[in-house]
Amino acid sequence: MKTLVIETAAIINNLHAIREKADGAGIIADLSANAHGIGLLEAATVLRDNGIDTFAVSDPSDAAALRNAGFTDCHLMMLRSTADEEELSTLIDMGVICTVGSNEAAVALNGLAEARKTVVEVQIKLDTGFGRYGFSISELDKVAAIYKYMPSLVVVGTFSTYAASWSSPKFTAQQFETFANALDRLNDMGLETGVAHICDGAALFKYDLEHMDAVRVGSALSGRIPGKEIPELERVGFISASIEEISWAVKGRRIGGENGVVMRRPTKVAAISVGYYNGFGVDTEIRHKGLLSLLRRKRRPYVTIKGKRAKVIGDIGMLHTLVDVTNINCTVGDVAELDVDPVNVKGLTITYR
Repeated sequence: MKTLVIETAAIINNLHAIREKADGAGIIADLSANAHGIGLLEAATVLRDNGIDTFAVSDPSDAAALRNAGFTDCHLMMLRSTADEEELSTLIDMGVICTVGSNEAAVALNGLAEARKTVVEVQIKLDTGFGRYGFSISELDKVAAIYKYMPSLVVVGTFSTYAASWSSPKFTAQQFETFANALDRLNDMGLETGVAHICDGAALFKYDLEHMDAVRVGSALSGRIPGKEIPELERVGFISASIEEISWAVKGRRIGGENGVVMRRPTKVAAISVGYYNGFGVDTEIRHKGLLSLLRRKRRPYVTIKGKRAKVIGDIGMLHTLVDVTNINCTVGDVAELDVDPVNVKGLTITYR
């Protein structure tokens, strides 16, 4: 049996830590990518039960899933700007706060709202250096046009996204200043910018920057911010899988594929049918930090069996992992726990406990 185990108490602990750090700022729970792997509806339920009523999503299907599951009184925000009329119609139907990050998106949304004789709440996305969605800071005149010429859109918030808050304090501080200055310029034009938010989980715990009106947290809820461990946060998520086979490898036998190893002594080997396809051994931090981190990484992956560490032998396979259990009294059917970042996990059911 294989499952991704999510411990509810750890999520609640992380939420308490986030609240303390936010120091009165509102909390927007970012549920993008299946709530960063911990389960969209399950995570939303835990968070709602603990006082969170504002959720951000990146796909209309996630908003639909939440509404259909009874999250009718919660505020839902679509983080991604879109000019696709089918998506926009769906978002309007569900009462989702839409993000407008381009003139094209604003025109499309305003046209649909006018045709329906309704008013749609929107938040303005400003690009302060991430380079994906959002109005350029040089395009504030286009932002002003939304207020002046698109009466079916009501601005309730303005936000931006840090590009490297987990690794670059200098660039993060520059983005904050750029965003703050843009808000000042919009206010000087007599425009009400609504709820301002740029702070994410990494910036919240790593830097002493102003939080503004709200903080957006996603991976912080699972305690898996890239970089140095945050003492206040608990890592959420591990794979629970049964040992499926045990055998003895004689001295001199090669095990583990292309980067296999030769056994220097008789070795008791346990097979677990979990691999990199399921997210084990996939290092999100290396993707964030680059090749140098990969070259410097020397830690040997391991799994935990009966409270003891069992080192992985050779490569982690696509759907299997072999571990050294010579010094562990275990048998087929015993449970192994494999540490994983939930956002990388696929092919497994999620179990909350």
